[in-house]
Amino acid sequence: MSILGIVYAVVTVFAWGTWLAPSQNVPFKGQQVRTFYVTLAVMLLALIASAFVGMEGLNSSTFWFPVLGGLIWALSGWSAFVGASRMGMAKAFGIWAPMNIVVAIVWGAVLFGEFMSMEFSVLATAVISLLVIIGGILLIVFAGSGDESAKNKGGVLGLLGAMGAGVGFATFFIPIQIGTANNPDFNMWIGTLPLSIGMFAGACVLMLITKSSPKLEKGSDYLRVMSSGVLWGLGNYGALAMMEVIGTGKGFTIAQLCVVVNALVGVFVMKEPDPKSKAAKQTLLGVLIAVVGAVVLGNIK
Repeated sequence: MSILGIVYAVVTVFAWGTWLAPSQNVPFKGQQVRTFYVTLAVMLLALIASAFVGMEGLNSSTFWFPVLGGLIWALSGWSAFVGASRMGMAKAFGIWAPMNIVVAIVWGAVLFGEFMSMEFSVLATAVISLLVIIGGILLIVFAGSGDESAKNKGGVLGLLGAMGAGVGFATFFIPIQIGTANNPDFNMWIGTLPLSIGMFAGACVLMLITKSSPKLEKGSDYLRVMSSGVLWGLGNYGALAMMEVIGTGKGFTIAQLCVVVNALVGVFVMKEPDPKSKAAKQTLLGVLIAVVGAVVLGNIK
């Protein structure tokens, strides 16, 4: 791998592996407020980036379909934040990230006819990989909190939030893929701007529906929560650049390391769960197992 490829890989893995952390302990009246500021930061970053990458290739379909994808992302992001706030970022991320791969492959088969002519050996590998992912996720789900006082913190809502993110983050690309299929000039360098506009619009709708105030308790909280959005955006651009340099397959595999980084940060920095607990060890093991399964499944052709 070239030095440039290594740089892009480090940016991607670090940014996507840590994007939840800055805003994880900020007190919110609802996770829709967190979604609002994160998507605002992503949109501002996309506006800055568009000054360099331009907007050539955007038209009625290549603009509005990514906006629709952004609306789905906003709901998915809110769901992810609900999961992370109730289960801890290591457990929640460890559940939804492998699920993204599974759901994306299901959508590919159902909507786009992908993987329909698999050889038996390839199909068997896919099934085994799926079982490995499920096993890893179950380890995470039943790991517990490592803290008796927080035993019921996650609950059903936390699990539903993580699972919702697992479905949603694998679904927001579908309108983009459908709407831009016949537009060879389109790419996600320019598509991230309308995507981010949809993300922010969706977050605003969530704020209006819940009648939430955007006010945070401390001035530093604004910087912390928007840092999460900046990190997600940097990870997105890093992944685009990395895949251009080293290819989609290798880039996808490397990007999955963000799940490991997130788990390490969640356990050893955020202490969710306590790093000395059995729950932490089981969570890390579950994440590792699920990532291995996801990497194999994601590279099946």
